[in-house]
Amino acid sequence: MEEYQTKYNLIDDKPPHNVPLKAQYKQGFAYYTMKERLPVILTQVIDQLSKDKEEVVQHFGEDAREELKQAIGEISKLKYELQTDKEFRPIASELGDDQVWNDFIGSLGDDNTYYSACWLYAETYMYRRLHNIFESTTTLKKLDYFQQQKHKALTNSYDAMGAVLQSIEHFNQDKASKSEEEIGDFFRKMLKLNLWGNRCDLSITAGQDVKQDGDPFSLLESCDNYIISDHTVEVWNHVRQAKANGSAVIDIINDNSGYELFTDLCLADFIIEHQLAARVNFNVKAIPWYISDVTPKDMRWTLNTLMAHPNPLLSAFGKRLQAHFDAGTLQLKEVDNFWTSPYEFHRLENINPKLYQELSEAHLLIFKGDLNYRKLLGDFNFPYTTPFREALRGFLPTSLCTLRTVKADLICGIAEGLSDELDAKDERWMVTGEYGVIQFAPKK
Repeated sequence: MEEYQTKYNLIDDKPPHNVPLKAQYKQGFAYYTMKERLPVILTQVIDQLSKDKEEVVQHFGEDAREELKQAIGEISKLKYELQTDKEFRPIASELGDDQVWNDFIGSLGDDNTYYSACWLYAETYMYRRLHNIFESTTTLKKLDYFQQQKHKALTNSYDAMGAVLQSIEHFNQDKASKSEEEIGDFFRKMLKLNLWGNRCDLSITAGQDVKQDGDPFSLLESCDNYIISDHTVEVWNHVRQAKANGSAVIDIINDNSGYELFTDLCLADFIIEHQLAARVNFNVKAIPWYISDVTPKDMRWTLNTLMAHPNPLLSAFGKRLQAHFDAGTLQLKEVDNFWTSPYEFHRLENINPKLYQELSEAHLLIFKGDLNYRKLLGDFNFPYTTPFREALRGFLPTSLCTLRTVKADLICGIAEGLSDELDAKDERWMVTGEYGVIQFAPKK
């Protein structure tokens, strides 16, 4: 970054507590993201599009050739704007979210550049601008420029997926005879399996292939020491009440495609199979987002891929999932642009009261992954011992939990002194994805 002039002077220090995280602080992960990760991600999109040019033209027609060339030029310009800390430009969109974005950009005042704005705003804005480039074309509106990486994140993990399903099927063999305590113990394992599935995040690896191998279930116990805030007992007790209710709904706010989405589907399937809720809803992104986030197209492709798989465990699971979708016990909700907006969740009730009301009707919300965690906390650098419920700043449409492997220098709800202990072991512990949290905030 030193070769470019930022709008504000950079500060060679860690981000202080009780302020939003910003790329201005050179010893923070936001600075590393702006300086290193995001330019690499944009370069890789350019490289992938150049490599796949003939395939794209074949799929979208000969007119796409010139538009692809123009899009690559626009991505290069976006990269230059990012690297030179330019002010955010307005967005023109047919998705219906341009007014929200442009009002938001206008509200930032002078803090409206990649290094001066809150990190959450700046990174989210870059991904929105990237999609805007393709929206502005005639032929490439439906091109998913992250598709190949997302597909590999699933296909690279087939062995692990088979091992997971073997463990689940073994437990389900005689499910009618399982006691509530046995179901509860296995449910907690499913939460942990789902937590560690979040390690497979392509936006953190800057699009490099990720692979889940080995038998994830056999590794769960050895990973328990890395869960630094574990509310799985509280989550289970809350879900147990849902089972007694009989008509409760659970919403999953999804994060990544690939192996992580597979573990989301495993958790949802377990909830339905053991009648822990009447329905599980999935909330996904409207557009390609943070490289690996789930879109409706990714969900359909995942189900079709599982159903057609030669491994009978995977194909049977895919068919069972499809039957759940057909019966309405699993549901892909209508996509809401709020999930790809710049706003933190504590502003949801004012920004989108309809979605807030919908979420409030669920018995439990399960927020997946690092970006959702950042939006729950608003990229505000709370002291790390701040209780999770307090850090939500009033966002509690219903009881909620978060499953997040730690990949940003932002956390709350951990024990006094623990961050110092972890710093002594590895000062980068907050950005490696090695540690995780499962945190719960009850409505009452």
